[in-house]
Amino acid sequence: MKNQKIINDIDGLIVVNKEKGYTSNDVINVIKKFIHPKKIGHTGTLDPNATGVLVTLLGDATKSQEYLMKNGIKEYEAELILGIATDSEDITGNIIDLNENVIHSVICDAEEFDRLYNKVIDISKSFIGEYDQVPPMYSAKKVDGKKLVDIARKGREIERQPSKVIIYDISITGIATYNIEKDGENIPLKAIKIKVSCSKGTYIRTLCKDIGAKLNLNSCMGNLKRLKNSGFDIKDSVTIGDIKNKLEDNDYSFIKPCYYMDRDSVVTFGKFETLHLGHKAIISETVAYAKSNNLQSIAMIVGDNKDCNILTKEQRVSRLKALGIDKILYYKLNDVNRFVTPISFINDILYNEMRAKAIIVGTDCRFGYKGAGDVELLKNECEKLGIKVKIIDKLKVEGTDIDISSTYVKEQYDKGNITLVDKLLGK
Repeated sequence: MKNQKIINDIDGLIVVNKEKGYTSNDVINVIKKFIHPKKIGHTGTLDPNATGVLVTLLGDATKSQEYLMKNGIKEYEAELILGIATDSEDITGNIIDLNENVIHSVICDAEEFDRLYNKVIDISKSFIGEYDQVPPMYSAKKVDGKKLVDIARKGREIERQPSKVIIYDISITGIATYNIEKDGENIPLKAIKIKVSCSKGTYIRTLCKDIGAKLNLNSCMGNLKRLKNSGFDIKDSVTIGDIKNKLEDNDYSFIKPCYYMDRDSVVTFGKFETLHLGHKAIISETVAYAKSNNLQSIAMIVGDNKDCNILTKEQRVSRLKALGIDKILYYKLNDVNRFVTPISFINDILYNEMRAKAIIVGTDCRFGYKGAGDVELLKNECEKLGIKVKIIDKLKVEGTDIDISSTYVKEQYDKGNITLVDKLLGK
């Protein structure tokens, strides 16, 4: 009997601190091996010799991939090596030219190094703003459907059109030393450490080469570390080793909920098990508010969204769409979501990720770890964030003081009171 493929129904985001030697695909494969998500992706590759932030997305979180790749400034720490040019524009490539006199004076003459160091400070600042950058041959960028790196590996170089990139900031942070071997000889090198904030699509090794070109010197990139990407910081990252250790302890806290939206929204959330008249009143108010304020309407289904005797999950989704909801999200109470605190649910998920400008819920809404969040907490926290909160009162069963609820609807269904149930569902 063949082994069944393991697939975990887990969604979320992992900020990985990629170590040197791993390709981005290696990291993806390791996560697949340990977590077995139904889908997996990332928001931007790192070269094998680069380290730092690699944002990986699991399950439904991959729906946020395009948004995350477009948003958030990238920040890098790199080393600019003076006096050497390589075919890959970094220290791992084949050496194509050396300024041996420059290398010697930089290493041996402190005054000469200080002069170049100060020049790099001045010239690097001239790159701040938009500039035309020619992508390196050793890159994944495609020309006529072919990756440049595949062409380069065949020993060919082709003309590349420059791309517009933006350098938001660049600063000099220190110095480093290298040793390389050429023709059996050990050659010492000095590098200047730089920190760069830039747009998507910027090649830091090309920036290092271009800074050198303005100095009329060969130059290339040494070590590279990505400090920030897609709005995530290296201080919040985990290594592959951390992931292994945490999973051994059944700790999923390193996986973050991921519900990033590209538009401001009005949000309602709840189980919506039966979509009775009370639910429909909340949904209708959400849709109306969204339309009148040019927002997208979002209904977040909390829990497993399982079939019930009254409504299948497909019917639930179909009816939410028929009521005018723009997006339907699922907040599964799994090992990622169940431990989110009420404050984090409001600040991180509703405000930062879903860009909520308004929240519309019923009087009995509960949220966060162990359902500790209630209407009063929601109103208080949202007021600090400038989010409008609208609370919809419960509806009563006609001619009674009984609140309409999914529990009551299911009780009447189990008793066979189908006519009453249809009324409560608004049929």
